[in-house]
Amino acid sequence: KRLPRHLLCVPALLTLLVISLSLVVITGCTTNSIAPSTVSTQDKLDWLNETMIDDQPQRGAGFNVIDCPILFDTTLVKEVSPYGSQIDMVNGAEKIGFSLPYAAVKSPITLTIRVTKYQAPFGKFWMLECGPDGTKFKYPLYVQPNSQVTSTSSSVLFYFNPDTELWEVQQIEAEASPLLAIEHFSKYGISE
Repeated sequence: KRLPRHLLCVPALLTLLVISLSLVVITGCTTNSIAPSTVSTQDKLDWLNETMIDDQPQRGAGFNVIDCPILFDTTLVKEVSPYGSQIDMVNGAEKIGFSLPYAAVKSPITLTIRVTKYQAPFGKFWMLECGPDGTKFKYPLYVQPNSQVTSTSSSVLFYFNPDTELWEVQQIEAEASPLLAIEHFSKYGISE
């Protein structure tokens, strides 16, 4: 006995309904999961200073990221020497390279970089928590996100100033794969 034609369409309709609902839930996590191209650097900075601050209880000693889901989180650990070093974070096609030049450190040291990708209201935001906190370099460590990380023509490096407890703009580069200079280890962020 054959099923009526209208009953054959039910599984397909249910599948479409589930997919539609999941897209609503995923995109509903932020105020705008696809960032408008008109979000200014100042708007991003204001959002960081309202949201990514240390004194909020929502995530303990970390950050207040209630409306900002984590898309990727990893920690890179490497002992580096005065001869320089390259550390790469790779997440599919996304890559952030960390290049420590020759003689940037005086003696071998173990560097730790926690890389977290957030879906912020304005698009992707990459948090870099670098340690040991306060480590200073004779020559800057260069951070180079590829075009999959910063897919627009401008990249912004933000710095969390522990003295003022506010985020600041450290560097703006008008290219898709910029070289962003870090003089010492602390908390940084990269956005497009």
